[in-house]
Amino acid sequence: MLKFDYRPDVDGLRAIAVIAVMLFHFGVPGFPGGFVGVDVFFVISGYLITRLLVAEGSELSLAQFYGRRVRRILPALLVMIGLSLAAGWFLLLPGDYASLGRSAAFSSAGLGNYYFLWNTGYFDREATLLPLLHLWSLGVEEQFYLVWPALLMAAGYLSRGRQSLSVAAICLVALTSFSIALHLVAVDPKLAFYVPFSRAWELALGGLVVFMPAVGRRGISEAFGMVGLCLIIASAIWLSSSQPFPGPRALLPVIGAVLLVWPRSQSMVSAFLSTAPLRFTGKISYSLYLWHWPLLVYFRHYADGAMPTPAEASALVAASMLVAYLSWRFVEEPARHLRLVPLRTIAAGVVAASIVGLSGNAIFEAGGIGSRIPKEAEAMSSLDVMWDWPCPQMVTIAELGGTFCAFGAPWDKAKHRGVLWGDSHAEHTAPLLDVVGQREGTAFFLYKRCPAAFGEGVHRNHPELPNYRDSCALSRKAAVSMLRQRPDIDLVVLSSAWTDLAHEDVVADDGGKVDKVLLLREGLQSLLGEIAAPNRHIGIIGQVPSPGVDLTSCATMRESSLPRKPCTTDMDSERTLRVWSPMTAAFKSLADKNKAVFIDPLKGMCPHGHCLTYVNDEFIYRDGSHLRRNLRPETKAALARMMDLYYALGIDDGQSRISAAASD
Repeated sequence: MLKFDYRPDVDGLRAIAVIAVMLFHFGVPGFPGGFVGVDVFFVISGYLITRLLVAEGSELSLAQFYGRRVRRILPALLVMIGLSLAAGWFLLLPGDYASLGRSAAFSSAGLGNYYFLWNTGYFDREATLLPLLHLWSLGVEEQFYLVWPALLMAAGYLSRGRQSLSVAAICLVALTSFSIALHLVAVDPKLAFYVPFSRAWELALGGLVVFMPAVGRRGISEAFGMVGLCLIIASAIWLSSSQPFPGPRALLPVIGAVLLVWPRSQSMVSAFLSTAPLRFTGKISYSLYLWHWPLLVYFRHYADGAMPTPAEASALVAASMLVAYLSWRFVEEPARHLRLVPLRTIAAGVVAASIVGLSGNAIFEAGGIGSRIPKEAEAMSSLDVMWDWPCPQMVTIAELGGTFCAFGAPWDKAKHRGVLWGDSHAEHTAPLLDVVGQREGTAFFLYKRCPAAFGEGVHRNHPELPNYRDSCALSRKAAVSMLRQRPDIDLVVLSSAWTDLAHEDVVADDGGKVDKVLLLREGLQSLLGEIAAPNRHIGIIGQVPSPGVDLTSCATMRESSLPRKPCTTDMDSERTLRVWSPMTAAFKSLADKNKAVFIDPLKGMCPHGHCLTYVNDEFIYRDGSHLRRNLRPETKAALARMMDLYYALGIDDGQSRISAAASD
């Protein structure tokens, strides 16, 4: 049996981990990789839990182990979740409140990582505005705790107390998990980030340290300490959240943490980690991790999504430290020292977690309790509500091997048929073209795969979707083939977030560094030649002016009583017109050259240099880039007129107005 001594340097390492995470969350310049503090926590947890289990040896009782875990984890966690739910009543829109309730239910059950895996993405509320997002890591640890004791018990039983089989089992888990991480990072980075299978190796390596001999020589001890600390600091400085993680990059902070928890003689680094400020921060690190994030997120909701200023951030950090101390002093410590029968402790924990989880789920089932805000604000109560637009009809396009949303005139009876091809900006244009198509006798179907400029000589590096390049190439070939076989589709409308794409990682297939605006133009130029056909007309819709920031919260405040910082719903029109100008000029010349038409939304939506955010007294934006799809019919019709869609895309008596526009 191993002696279970207190290690003040490990508390100090906890402090380093939570400080790194907070630097990252608060957006402190110079620490883009501060999220690796979570990986350091994983190593520490694996080490401490394994050391505890090995120390108990044959006396290990699963009931006692899980009873301790319940006392250690649940009280502070459930108090934080419960108070976050209470704060959400006053600060969150119904959609955000419903999401909070659902995430609270999952997190109370130790499944927060799976909730955020399944419910964060391109069309969800910005992940950094989810109050319980940080609980994904706690879910990983709790799932690890369910398996790890049984594994060590089985290894100990089979080896009759010898440690060799336990070491072999831990090594096997670490190697298997790391292999899974390498695979998932390559094919599905988001899955790799959240699931325990690709994270277990980090905890397992911490557990492996328990069986390693202590470092006795002072020189090696000093080297381990310095190298370990430097690896963690370097990771926090050099890594970035835009890089796929975990994988090879995660080795840096994990190895650094392993070297620091490895038992050894006193060194300068261990003395530094054992200093009183770091020890204190380490002791409250669990509560500090729990509380700093919801405090930051709720401030951002109050500030309409804006990050805090340095002064505000300092106040939030101070508040986080105070709340964390109170949580540690009056929740964590009393709960940890309770002496209850283990099974009763577990039962009490299950009941408490169920109460909090069911409360959160009730909020979700009630749709975030929309009665908290006036009727006028309900149309903007959530991102889902603002994106809601029931597809009028579905049509089968055999050449594409699927069924697609169709709108405008009835597909079978339409005088003309068209395809709206693009990304989410094509999606938000669909309700407007629906109005136009009904009037002009034109039916459209939505082909939402990739921007049409991608796939032939031009692509976008998309780290979160490793197969994105090939997928776009295949979708473009399929669409070109379909159009060659379907002369009845006599209208092609291309719509995407063109200007936004020009500021992303768009590159040429040959790796050449060319102006991104020109790359997108060239990508469309090659496409136009492939899809041109007699009596087929092509329109390119420019990107609608975008605020660049989410003004929805501010717009909703005008209709509700939710507390918000004073704000404006005006966008920076000067910036928008300046940034949009290069793409507008490039696409206009492209359309003129190819006898197509370029539809410039800026002309009608930014009269006299002022870009509108309200039309018919209705706020028109869903987020920082997209139009709402649940606008009133009269607002959709007005927007269609502003964008000149009636004239530019209308087809009447077989004579294309697009042709007329192109020849003007």
